[in-house]
Amino acid sequence: MARPRAVLLLLLPVLLAGLFSCPGAMASYPPNCAQYKYMCPRDYHPVCGTDGETYGNECVLCLANREDHTNIEIAREGHC
Repeated sequence: MARPRAVLLLLLPVLLAGLFSCPGAMASYPPNCAQYKYMCPRDYHPVCGTDGETYGNECVLCLANREDHTNIEIAREGHC
């Protein structure tokens, strides 16, 4: 009887790690769109949006939110 319980305790960290690596399980944060007034910089610093899309930089994400009337946040820096 103790063996199934021991196996479950050994697998619990693996199961929790899988949960937290799933998209949407991590905390997202809003882009700082106030710093972009007129044009987006041309630098490439990709961010992963909460919609699963990769944007060239934070400003491009802000532009997409403005144009599409959405509220996509940054899931993480880098590619999705």
